[in-house]
This record gives sequence, structure tokens and C-alpha cells, in this order.
Amino acid sequence: MRARICFILAIINFILISASQAQSKNDRDLMIADYMYTHLAFAEAIVHYEKVADYNNDPVIMTKLGDCYRMIHEVDEAVACYSVAVKKEGFPSYAYQHYAEALMTLGRYTEAKELLIKFQTLHPENRSVVNQINSCIYADSLWKLPPTGILHFESFNTDGYEFGPTFRGSDLVFTTDSVYTTEIKKQDKWTGDPFYQIRYTEINDEGKPSSEVKNLGAKINGKYHDGPCTFCHDGDTMFFTRTNHGISAINNGPKSDPNKLVHLQIMIASKQDPETKEYQKIKPFVLNKSTYSTIHPTLSRNGKTLVFASDMPGGEGGIDLYMTTLDARGKWTKPVNLGKGINTEEDEVFPSFYDDTVLYFSSNGWLGLGGLDIYKTAWNKEKELFVNPQNMGIPVNSSYDDMSFVQNRNSNISYLASSRPASKDNDNIYSYEAQNIFLALKIIDGISNKPLQDCYIEFISEPDKRTFSSDNNGSMFTPLYIQTDYKVRITKAGYNSVEVPISTLGIAGNDTIRKTVRLESNFKISYTAVVIDEKTKQPILNPAVVWMEKEGRKTDTINLSTGELLHVELKPDNTYHVYAVKTNFYSKEKFISTKGISTGIGTTNIVDTLFMKKLEIGEVYKIDNIYYDYNKATIREDAKPSLDQLINLLNQNPTMQIQLNSHTDCRGSDLYNMKLSQNRARSVVNYLVERGISADRLKFKGFGETNPVSNTDCLKCTEEQHQENRRTEFQITAL
Repeated sequence: MRARICFILAIINFILISASQAQSKNDRDLMIADYMYTHLAFAEAIVHYEKVADYNNDPVIMTKLGDCYRMIHEVDEAVACYSVAVKKEGFPSYAYQHYAEALMTLGRYTEAKELLIKFQTLHPENRSVVNQINSCIYADSLWKLPPTGILHFESFNTDGYEFGPTFRGSDLVFTTDSVYTTEIKKQDKWTGDPFYQIRYTEINDEGKPSSEVKNLGAKINGKYHDGPCTFCHDGDTMFFTRTNHGISAINNGPKSDPNKLVHLQIMIASKQDPETKEYQKIKPFVLNKSTYSTIHPTLSRNGKTLVFASDMPGGEGGIDLYMTTLDARGKWTKPVNLGKGINTEEDEVFPSFYDDTVLYFSSNGWLGLGGLDIYKTAWNKEKELFVNPQNMGIPVNSSYDDMSFVQNRNSNISYLASSRPASKDNDNIYSYEAQNIFLALKIIDGISNKPLQDCYIEFISEPDKRTFSSDNNGSMFTPLYIQTDYKVRITKAGYNSVEVPISTLGIAGNDTIRKTVRLESNFKISYTAVVIDEKTKQPILNPAVVWMEKEGRKTDTINLSTGELLHVELKPDNTYHVYAVKTNFYSKEKFISTKGISTGIGTTNIVDTLFMKKLEIGEVYKIDNIYYDYNKATIREDAKPSLDQLINLLNQNPTMQIQLNSHTDCRGSDLYNMKLSQNRARSVVNYLVERGISADRLKFKGFGETNPVSNTDCLKCTEEQHQENRRTEFQITAL
């Protein structure tokens, strides 16, 4: 990114005398690589670091190689280098942030967040990392929103860099490093690519740019970097970015500051020839300084306000946006930083005015998807500030660098540049047609026509899987995906669910689809449950649920996907036994009763959670609903479904061995209760053996009254508490 926006170091005609004196070629390669790296010649540094990496993958060397690839936008290669370096002792702590930024570009937000948290621990003074961590969290929700329009890849793109689109009358002007002629172009040692030039293509009557690219003129495009640019409304004056270089015969190369940094500056071109479209006069912008860069100018429609980017001292950090205005004498005023409401600790660049009050810009410091994202802000007259920048969302933004958004005043077509993967490499220019299609849904009772509040509305079509709830007016309003067929499922307790087909196919421009849906009431008893890991509270991966109807003696096994809700309709005056099944897990069972629920209007919903517990050696698992009558060891009839579940578990895990532990209540003597609990545990083992479980897999032990669930004084225990204490558990002894 910074190759487009920041400084260029003076690397002209140097000779590495020390390298020639080195002891070996390997030493020379490392010295040259480090020199190139230090002097920002990343493309040349890569050549030598790669040679060194063939025999030495020291973490510092691999990190620098990753940095070089990151700086020339070869993100996959950068990640590969960082992934090797981070595993070794001596990995530079600063590189956790660089590695994370590269991963964010690839959309690997979870990994990036872990690295950023580690970086934050090592560098608590760094302020920018907080927004980066939040971006990793925020990105997922941003990706789920419908796109706000359509992008079109432009035909004039090349495998070089095309960015900085802007309008000059009917011309689309942009910056590129592609060579369109046979002339030999000098290369930027940062990227290894040719220097940037300003080119243009004509826009036809349909608003489409031509594939023919033309040079803006020899006076504009010099030996080094030129572009991007902005124009006054009549196109006669142009402000553009240029490498700061001398113009005399003696000094006509890049000019550096005392730190050997070559900065960028804003130039003003004027007196356009109407025939050739070339500019006759070029002069430096009055606010340029040799000690810092002034770049990326954008001019308001009335020509009285200029916003530009600069790394001048006193900013918020990185590169900030500044504003200057023409005073009554026609002089540009002292630039004013746009402040914390726009600028962050990172970089704010590529500003673009729409009329006089709307400003687009790119930033890697606000919440976003990764790299540079494009934001929109508006001028607040009362505060006299640009305020409340809004992320432009998908598809304007991606996890890669997105920049140079410019809105056409004469059509709904805008342009932007992005480094996202495409048919051509590097930065490419896209046209963008904003299109918003909304769904306005109204849900009413089929008989009374009254609005139905809190209806559950679910999109069940790809790629949109969002869910909603109707408001107190029975309404829901949301944007939709463009060119997409939808099915919308609407459910509400007491009503039949419906599926409504909706389509945005063939809709041109902005539109709102309005639908009124009638729901018919229907009495039913609905059971809904989700299967959850008792320890982690996360959904179990692809569980099954065993569902038994006791009155009808019907058993069914229902397979669910991860997190999927179990939906079952129940019959009145019935009892159901339900538990979940998953390899290496044990499920707490449930008995569901509809006794006493009579027919009527509406739906009775029973919402439940089926908890499962991972099978682990030594862990104790309670067998629910195994109770005993007082002073007895026989298996009650209501305990058999629970024991049958245990049999299924043992059959699913043929190597598992268990110990049955039985407990009594506190009534009776200690010796008597110990013997009774032994007999109860033995009766469970006998039940299992009679049904095919090998006795070699089973042990049993009685605990008497020594380990009660309810620890209330024995004389004060209720009958229910006594029954809770009369229980059986199993403990895994082998898996």
C-alpha cells in the first residue's frame, strides 16, 4: 500500500564497497539485501534475501523477506515467509502486527486476531492495534450484509497498477505504471515496477470508458512518479502528486531531505490546450515542504476547498487528511488537520470530493475488512467538520486495499481502485453502479387483519441467511441481494408457517419490493431443542436425537447439522422420551409431557436444550430418571428407558468399561444403606447383562447414604429430596 502513497528513498548510483570486501558471496547477498531493505528498495532486496533464505531461514531474515513481499503487495508470499519465521525463537515482536495485517488481507481474521492480541500484549502502548482487533471481529458481520451495488472490471486494466480514477469532463483520468509505448521506462526500486504516470481514456455517451488509453502529456508525466490528480470543474487546472525532483541540468533527479528521504509534493498544472488537452504551465503547490510529503489532492466543486494527505508533523499519526481553503485574496490558507473524527493513528489517504459537502477517503485505521477501506463522510455546517465516516461496505470494500472512490455527478456510475484478486494483477479500476433493493414486509393475522408482532422471519436462500423479527406494526424492512431468488420463511407461535418467494432478478435501479403476508392460526404443540456441549456451551457437531413417543410406542432418530434446531410436533396427552446421540458424548435425557394440554387456538411452544457431556475416563455421569422405591433394589418401569439409553451408549462404544455407582437416601442405618446401594447397583448391572452387555465391561459399587445430592437434615428432607438421593450414576473406567 505505502508504495502508492508514501515516500521514496533516494537510491541513486550507490556502490556497496563493503559488500565487495565481504568474505563470501552469501555474506554479500545478505549485506546487499539488508541495505536494500533499509533503503526501501524492496523488489531488489527480495532477490538477495531469497538467495540467503536458501541456506539460512533465520527468523529475522525471513521476517524481512516477508516485509518486502508485503510492501510490494505479494501477500501470499509474505504470509508464507512470516509463517516460517513466527515458529522460530527470535521472531521480531513488531512483525506480529505485519503478519496479522497480511492475514487480514487474505480474509483470515481469526488467525489475525490471535496475532494482534499477542502483539498488543507485547506493545501495550500501540493504539492502532485496538481497531485492528475490532476489525477482525467486525469484518464477519460486514461480509454478511447485502452488497450495495455492482462492480464492473474495466477493460483498460493491465497487469500493472491502475488507480486514482477521477473525472475531467468526459475523460476518465487515472494513474498507472503500465508502459503503453516502446520507450524504456525507469523502475522504482521499491516495487521493481515502472514509475507512475497519469493517463486518461474517454467516456462514451453511455457512460462507459474506452479501452484506448492516452497520455496526459509530456509536461505532466516526467521521469519519476506522477499521480494521482484532481481537476477544477472546467478541467483547465489540475492538481497532481509528483516526486520531488530538481529541474536544472545539474540536478534533475529526485531531491531528498536531510534523512535521504525523497518526498512527494502537489503540483498545479494550468492553461490547458483545448486541442491537445496538454497543460502549458506547471508550478509547485504553495503548501509543499521539502521535509514531508503532500499528496492526493482533491478539489471541491466550487474550487474553494482542497483536501490532501500528508505526513507533516503534528498529525494524529501515519498519514492524515488536511484541508485548506481560498481566502478573499485568492491565497490558500494554512492547512487544518481534519481531526480525530476522520484521522487515526494509521493512514488516511485518497480523498475525493463529491460536490462541496461529501468526502470519500480510504483508511486502514477505522473498522474495516483489512488493508485500506473506503469511507464516506459529510460536512457538518454547525460543527464545521467532516463527521461520522461510514464504511462503504461490500462490494466497494474487500479485505484487500480499496481506494480512490470517485462519484460521477452526471450518472450513477462511480469508479474506484482495488488490489483484490482479478483477471489482471495488482491494482485495477472498477466502475461501480450503486443499486439498493429493499424488502418491505407486512405480516397480518389472516382473520382479523391485525398486524402480527415478533414474527420470526428467516431468509433460507443462498447467499443470504439472515433472520429478523417483525416490529409492533407487523413490519420488517431490509436491503436485499441484487439478482437473487429468495425464499422467506415466516413463523409465529399459534400460526402456520409460510414460505414466500421473492426475487430481485431483472430489477434495474433502486426499488422496494412490498409484500403483505397473511398467517393462519393453527393449534399445535411444538417442541424445539438445540444440542449443546455442557462444558463449552457450544453446539455439538452433527448430533442425532432419539425421540420416543411412549403412548404410541414410536421411536425415531433425527439427524441434525451443527447448531440446527430440532423441531417436533407433539400430540396432546402424551409423554415423550428424548436424548441426543454423538460418538464420545453422553446425553442428559428428557421426559416431555403434554398431559393436560388440550386443543385450542394457537401453538404451545416447548423450548429446550439437550446437554451432552464428553466421555472421559474417571468422569461421573448421572443416569437421569433412575429412581428406586423406598427400601427396594428392583428396577422401576420408569427407569428402563434411561437404562436402554445407557445400553445404546455401550453398544456405540464397544471398548468402554464403566462402574455403576448407587446411592441411597438417609433413612435406615449406615450398614443397611450400604448393603441396599450395593444391591441396587448390582440390579443395574444385571439389567445390562441380560440385554447383551458383557459383564467384563461392568463393575458396581454402593455408596449408601455417604454422598447425597440434597444435603438437608434427614429429618427435614421431603419425599422428593429422598428420591433425588436414591440414584444411580456411572463412571468411565476405560475407553
